[in-house]
Amino acid sequence: MLKPKNIFDLAYARNPAISWRQDEEGLVELTVENKGFFNRLVQKVFNRPAISYIKLDAIGSLVWLQLGQKDDVLSISEAVKEKFGQEAEPLLQRLGQFFNIMEQHQLIIRK
Repeated sequence: MLKPKNIFDLAYARNPAISWRQDEEGLVELTVENKGFFNRLVQKVFNRPAISYIKLDAIGSLVWLQLGQKDDVLSISEAVKEKFGQEAEPLLQRLGQFFNIMEQHQLIIRK
């Protein structure tokens, strides 16, 4: 599948297999179960946890919450810009990197 050249052409959704919660401050914490042979081996040998907790910052939390309402990157970027303004800049690079990392770790899925 060819990747679109424009980030605004992409749409994402939360991976339904990922549990998450929102704390009192509105920040999102993802709960990821470390499965698979390699993860089990590392857990036993290096005493690593079976579950990882990933805490998102304010911008990441807003993006995660927006994924429940909107799926296209353009709408999400507008919501981030509206709430954080200049603090979110460079917005497109940050969102592109955020979505790439989240997709690589299978926390979100491309529609």
